[in-house]
Amino acid sequence: MSNIVSNVIQEGNNPLEQGKKTISDIFNANRKRLSSITFISDVSITYKASEYNLPMPNKFLYQAWNKTFLIEKKKDRLTVKLLANFIVTDVKECTLIYNDKSAKRPHRYYVVTLQNYKGRIETDVEIAYNSKSDVNQFQTTVNNLYTGFSVCMKEAEFKTFVEEYISPKVASTATIYTNAGLTPDGNLLYENALATQNCTYWADDNGYIKTGHNTYVRLAETTHYLPKLAKSNKTGKQVANELMTNILECWSDNVALPLLTLGHMVMALYFNDIVKRYGVPTLILYGETGTGKSTLVTVGLSIFGLSREALTSGGSTAKSNEYFCSRYNCMNVCIDDVKGETLTSSNFTALIKAAYKAVPRTKMLPYGRGVEYIHTCSPLAYSTNETLPDLREVINRMNIIEIFGKVFKADKFKYHEVSNNGGGKLQELSLILPEFLKYSKDDIVKLYEQVFDILKANVQDTQNRVISNIAYAYTGAIMLLAIADIEVEDLQQMIIAYAQNQIQKYEDIKTVVDKVLAQIVTLYELGHLEKDKHFKVAKVQTEFGEELHVRFKKDVIISVINKFYGNDKTKRIDDKAFLSYAKNHKRYRGNHTIRLNEIEKPTNAMSFNVTGMEEYAEFGSIIEPMSYEDLQNSLKGNNM
Repeated sequence: MSNIVSNVIQEGNNPLEQGKKTISDIFNANRKRLSSITFISDVSITYKASEYNLPMPNKFLYQAWNKTFLIEKKKDRLTVKLLANFIVTDVKECTLIYNDKSAKRPHRYYVVTLQNYKGRIETDVEIAYNSKSDVNQFQTTVNNLYTGFSVCMKEAEFKTFVEEYISPKVASTATIYTNAGLTPDGNLLYENALATQNCTYWADDNGYIKTGHNTYVRLAETTHYLPKLAKSNKTGKQVANELMTNILECWSDNVALPLLTLGHMVMALYFNDIVKRYGVPTLILYGETGTGKSTLVTVGLSIFGLSREALTSGGSTAKSNEYFCSRYNCMNVCIDDVKGETLTSSNFTALIKAAYKAVPRTKMLPYGRGVEYIHTCSPLAYSTNETLPDLREVINRMNIIEIFGKVFKADKFKYHEVSNNGGGKLQELSLILPEFLKYSKDDIVKLYEQVFDILKANVQDTQNRVISNIAYAYTGAIMLLAIADIEVEDLQQMIIAYAQNQIQKYEDIKTVVDKVLAQIVTLYELGHLEKDKHFKVAKVQTEFGEELHVRFKKDVIISVINKFYGNDKTKRIDDKAFLSYAKNHKRYRGNHTIRLNEIEKPTNAMSFNVTGMEEYAEFGSIIEPMSYEDLQNSLKGNNM
């Protein structure tokens, strides 16, 4: 690159002062020949070096007639070659910020405006910095995407082109963010606007949002849907008031359900502030078709400036849901009519557990080049009418809003997408979210903690996780009502009653141990298990009184259960999960040596107290005591 320079005249060497001609004189004199030059030809021009003031290096760049040329000096001859049939007229220096928690270093590049030899203009052409691969990328981009614009440069020529004709023309700077939503400085970045606590900046036709003198921000181009902020004469408070008034009218029979749903969704704005301290639950709207589940999710999406098109199909996989969670910041990733096979998959279970505390997933890069972290930047929201998973470790990381019956007066609702002006009213809902920026994050966290304390004082939850999830949604509902300037009578008592009901449902969920104990009786009645051959039942006198115990080898029982339910994954038993739960289960009474089947040796078996279980009401025989010889034999290598 050192022997290629542009045609820059040094101070004190003005050719007019010296009476010498310049390179422009040569080009004007040979205009016909030079203007017709192509990329596969060059032009040789004779000249007397003593009559011209040209740059000292033997190679330099020159621009004329909106073209860029390479000129090489050879004694009394100049060789002129065409490098590009355009020039650069405007330059923005851009910094790409990876605001997706990936900790990737910012990437700098130029965005330029090109004008070709016919006067045609192309804007927003990206040019990377001076690495070896950048020239190839630039040439491929220009040659393939822009009709009438061509370039053919080597690496040294491209670097000189950037140094002399691009860098000096930087007129503005732009910060480009990869993720829509909350920015690192606490503003809301949309495709068409930047909302701050005090004002809103709007984007130009190219998506650049001017925030100061020659400074811009914008979103990076992407293939997924981006949020848009609506323009309206209404304020966010007015829009919120209209929405909440209509919500109360259409769900008057159980207003807590839509308020908790929308409250949960708006709390996504504080995802980063809540997730590490307390955990952020996944929203599940569960109920019959036609009860307003999808309608509520669409309203929630609209508050964040997303249209219904951003609602992901229920047939999508858990891994794809995870991907979208990493592409938005403090927004909602919504999946409509999620399928039962997704809800019961191991990937879904892992996703819900990881999303609760925003634990990143890792995957190996091709050829062992390293590890990539996939971070959760936004919470999930699902709607479904399929059977929910009955795992406690999944349920206690969700806010499950059950909607059954005709509690939604759809004919009175004003925000249907297909109704008259329904689409316009949905778009207006995006004006609500910037109102939240007027409240400090610390105030929102304090409000959440106060709500949690109220629920804890009125609802018995041994783990506190279920009421923590409900407090999360209730906090958002309180904020929505405050912005709308609306009060709901006895709302706190409604939420307390709702929380008590959710706790009871959670406590009624059977663990894997409860399922095995129940299945033993079911398969016994169906003839797939035999008493005294596969298990034993007896009354046992303990320090707490008489108890009814069932004893069995776990491998035998689980094998029979899984064989019987071979085609139903939801009822199959995981051996490791059973053992983990069993050792800490309240019914577990340790291991005991028993003889299953008279012809077999005594064996070590797990024992559970089944007193009070209706399934075992008909059992009651006494386990016969073992002889000393049988006890000795049982100690020789028997396992559970």
